[in-house]
Amino acid sequence: MKIEFDPEFMVALIVQLDRIAEDKPNAARDFKQALIAQCKSLVDMPYRCRKSIYYDDEHVRDLVFRGYVIVYVIHDDIIVITSLINQQNFSSKRISRSHFPSGNVD
Repeated sequence: MKIEFDPEFMVALIVQLDRIAEDKPNAARDFKQALIAQCKSLVDMPYRCRKSIYYDDEHVRDLVFRGYVIVYVIHDDIIVITSLINQQNFSSKRISRSHFPSGNVD
């Protein structure tokens, strides 16, 4: 199993890192390294995180990390990291239908 980062996730991450780096550049670097490590650790046990509270699909999970929610979708051979959510930036449209194994977004 491998990890894939959705482009929208990467944009959200870069925006958040820029915000953190304005005051604390070292904290931004540490945040990024720890977040990426947490995402990569999902390959060992992808269903360890809670079922998503945003989507009604067993294959969509929420990794809670330092006050953020990282939404990811589990496929047979790949985990797609789709969203970086804090209380200000969530939109259910961020996960496209192609990310869902069943094709449903309910």
